[in-house]
Amino acid sequence: MTKEFSILRIVKEDILRILGEERSRVSLEILKEEIKVSLSFIYEAIEELEREGLIQSQQIFFTLTEEGKEKARDILKKHLVFEDYFKKTRTENEAHKIAHILEHYVSEEVLNNIKKLSTFKEEGICLTKLKLRKKGLITNIMISDNGLFERVVSMGIVPGEKVMITSEMSNAIIIKIKNKKFALDKDIARKIKVLEYGES
Repeated sequence: MTKEFSILRIVKEDILRILGEERSRVSLEILKEEIKVSLSFIYEAIEELEREGLIQSQQIFFTLTEEGKEKARDILKKHLVFEDYFKKTRTENEAHKIAHILEHYVSEEVLNNIKKLSTFKEEGICLTKLKLRKKGLITNIMISDNGLFERVVSMGIVPGEKVMITSEMSNAIIIKIKNKKFALDKDIARKIKVLEYGES
């Protein structure tokens, strides 16, 4: 997936979410204020959403079609699950920003894991303390910088995802998520909380 395609997908989802939150028509000006990307991405996303039959334009406003309302509900559902989950450890505003990022990166399986994690009292240990070749379930990412947070999330490191440390170096650990392995700086790994849950 190219970076441009990924940004366009995220912008399209943001437009659907904003229209879903408003439950009415939204102007181009509001979309430009809410979505902090180049205008060309917003225009391209609007064109694609109209072609896909998810939104329709009425003069200078946009509204959801019936199919668009269904897609917007799915995005809002993800958003609210993450927002509620992170309100336990972050301010309401921080939880809202985190939910905006995570709603674009999670599968249905991860979303279901987050719902289960919401019932746990324990937050877990930092990722660097997870025993070698033991599986862990990511419970939290304690990174306050939104840019770094999004980079970490885009690697597949999201709450509700399974992770395993396969080896360790002096300043990094090699982790495996699904079938991908990559090195993660220990300073970042210390900010990721996990619950140990089984053998490899």
